[in-house]
Amino acid sequence: MRKKVIFSTLLIILSCVAVIGWQKNKQNTLQVAGPEKAAKLAKVKHVNFVALGDSLTEGVGDEKHEQGYSGRIAKEIDTKYDIKVSMSNFGRSGDRSDQIQKRLQTQPDFQHAVEQAGAIIVTVGGNDLQQSLLKNISAKTPTDLSAAIATGQKQYENKLVDLFKVIRSRNSDAPIFIFGNYNPLFVHFPKREDLNKDVQLFNTVNRRVAVNDKNSYYVSLYQLTFGQYNNKKLRQTLNKKVKPISKKTDDNAEMTATLLGETTVKNNWISETDNYHPNNIGYNYMTTQLFNVMRKEQSTWLKAH
Repeated sequence: MRKKVIFSTLLIILSCVAVIGWQKNKQNTLQVAGPEKAAKLAKVKHVNFVALGDSLTEGVGDEKHEQGYSGRIAKEIDTKYDIKVSMSNFGRSGDRSDQIQKRLQTQPDFQHAVEQAGAIIVTVGGNDLQQSLLKNISAKTPTDLSAAIATGQKQYENKLVDLFKVIRSRNSDAPIFIFGNYNPLFVHFPKREDLNKDVQLFNTVNRRVAVNDKNSYYVSLYQLTFGQYNNKKLRQTLNKKVKPISKKTDDNAEMTATLLGETTVKNNWISETDNYHPNNIGYNYMTTQLFNVMRKEQSTWLKAH
């Protein structure tokens, strides 16, 4: 009798090991398979995506009216994986991290979409950084401004962690793909390296929060900062091209004029309407960056529901 019990126990253990090994092997195979093959291996024919965030999710600046990256990534996944994609877009221009959180906590349709999502895509941080910049616009030097931004970075991280907690309270399983941000004013103020560093400070937060979540992935947008000036030699020519556009000599007046559309140079990846948001080229770049990360992590969202 005892031998039968031992034998049965061993058989159960071996069966469990075999199942775990099979599942792990299937996961590894799915991870390296090409898009269409991966979808077939996962037996997935339809996926629900939710895009949430600020104006970059809303698609401000998109001349093709495809809701920026969200419409484009849905088409890209549909085409490459040969599966149907349902995309819900909850982007709202001007929203900071705390405002996105408030909408998610108070809007039932938003909550339901997140609960049903197989993947969640987030743009956040740009308006939080902008708020910090505006609060400290009177800083006497770039060093003083950067010190104030560093303080704002800590506050932003707390808010982003809170936003992730609310998202996870609605959906603990779906992978989150979170974009970083860029400096839309670089080509107009190439000497203000401090502004690039400020953006990178906030991007560090997005990356760190994603890593700590364990099932979130950072998508870099930083190349939008430079647009067509994509190497050091080209960027060195900017100092000669940039000329004052305001009668006042301070940077604040220059930045205001730039955001109103007055410029002497252009970033070909940024809309000329406001010199701030991506244009078609910029949103295509966002989509490519997102697709590459989603392709790499396809086993996290290619799941039958």
